[in-house]
Amino acid sequence: MPRHGVSSGQGRPRSGREQTLDRSLGAPSLRLLWMGLALALPDSQVLWAPAGAHPLPAQGHLAKFFRLAPQLREAFSWWNLTCPACKGLFTAIDIRLRNEASVAQVGSMAIKMCTLLKIAPPAVCQSAVQLFQDDMVEVWTRSVLSPSEACGLLLGSSCGHWDIFSPWNISLPAVPKPSPQPPVPPAPGSPVSRVLFLTDLHWDHAYLEGTDPNCENPLCCRQGSGPPPASRPGAGYWGEYSKCDLPLRTLESLLSGLGPAGPFDMVYWTGDIPAHNIWQQSRRDQLRALTTVTDLVRKFLGPVPVYPAVGNHESTPVNGFPPPFIEGNQSSQWLYEAMAKAWEPWLPAEALRTLRTGGFYALSPRPGLRLISLNMNFCSRENFWLLINSTDPAGQLQWLVGELQASEDRGDKVHIIGHIPPGHCLKSWSWNYYRIVERYENTLAGQFFGHTHVDEFEVFYDEETLSRPLSVAFLAPSATTYISLNPVSPPSLQGTVSTKSMATTPGALTWSWTTRPTS
Repeated sequence: MPRHGVSSGQGRPRSGREQTLDRSLGAPSLRLLWMGLALALPDSQVLWAPAGAHPLPAQGHLAKFFRLAPQLREAFSWWNLTCPACKGLFTAIDIRLRNEASVAQVGSMAIKMCTLLKIAPPAVCQSAVQLFQDDMVEVWTRSVLSPSEACGLLLGSSCGHWDIFSPWNISLPAVPKPSPQPPVPPAPGSPVSRVLFLTDLHWDHAYLEGTDPNCENPLCCRQGSGPPPASRPGAGYWGEYSKCDLPLRTLESLLSGLGPAGPFDMVYWTGDIPAHNIWQQSRRDQLRALTTVTDLVRKFLGPVPVYPAVGNHESTPVNGFPPPFIEGNQSSQWLYEAMAKAWEPWLPAEALRTLRTGGFYALSPRPGLRLISLNMNFCSRENFWLLINSTDPAGQLQWLVGELQASEDRGDKVHIIGHIPPGHCLKSWSWNYYRIVERYENTLAGQFFGHTHVDEFEVFYDEETLSRPLSVAFLAPSATTYISLNPVSPPSLQGTVSTKSMATTPGALTWSWTTRPTS
């Protein structure tokens, strides 16, 4: 998030849950580095390994590496990699990519590096590399990073200037900002709307009762996890407090129990449908999760309109959401088309059109209220496709400004839903989003996100005094237990025809908003 104003800011380290979630594959820059290393250097020329890497038995070319390693590790360890060596390395990467290397060569060496450095168990390394290699090589070959910029990213500005995520600005209309209006509690007896908030369901189709909930893989309690040690119980029937997702029966029980909590006027569903087995997913797996859970939601919520947002786990490889200028088989069209088909009963034609283009949409659930569903994967630090160009992917933020200005002109209020909270986004994206929130504080009545799996909120402050709160983003806890969490009943949002006010009760979130200004 920008330099001020948000409780979960850009500088805040991610939680252990989020770090573990992506641990098997590392940050985008590291994934690219391993592929670059594998591509640029044959086995006998790998000069260094991070301290603490556990060597495999020395065979063939790797034996030469281990004979060299004791002398070279101190000088060329990860944290001590020199600027000239770094630039030489990435120059070699560019040369090999443009002249010799195939995806198969990249994948073979990346598997060796992943296994050698114990980034993940060998089977996970192999499956993950095979899943990611085509997209990662495509990104690297199309990236605007020069060797100097790559080294500036890895080693700091003293080695090179990293421009790829440099500041950029969206355009705000010249229309003057209206004077901020303080919140006014709703009048007694005001009309009420009730909204169900679902997020991070994470259905694991391979969940298996009795299996090891603490296996070596990034996700357990499933076929292939093996039995637990004799001293520990296996995975439970409904789920497990460990690094496990949920069986379908648990999600069915959750949704079937919503009847007494209703009735609901609409549902906000902010993504992450598939499980965390990100090293072995296929498009078929993702689409099965999408259609199965969508059908389940529709079965138990009946005619209630559901308004979804796209999560980072909906795609495969995970976090891989190319901007619309990436066409062909590597585009996200396969996913957006399937979502449009699955969600067509809930969304009008114009919303389906922008959903098919970029995974975002806007609609009016009722007079005076505009709902905007953002594809927050276009702000994600883990979306490796943004290494090509991160400047307002798909023009989504500029589109958001247009929607908010039109709502302000009409006197409507707006809710924004999305998966990844703005405080977890790339710096320039967050900064622009922050500007938008401040400009339209009178219009924006609520923001709702998921992703972190815990009950949190982010506060936005005015830029002049840095002391006046002007908006809140609510982050709902997950349905899944991943990792070692207690699944919660979905929060409900209760809205009235009034201005912003908020109150919480155990297991529920109550929110009041203005639909139209009163005379």
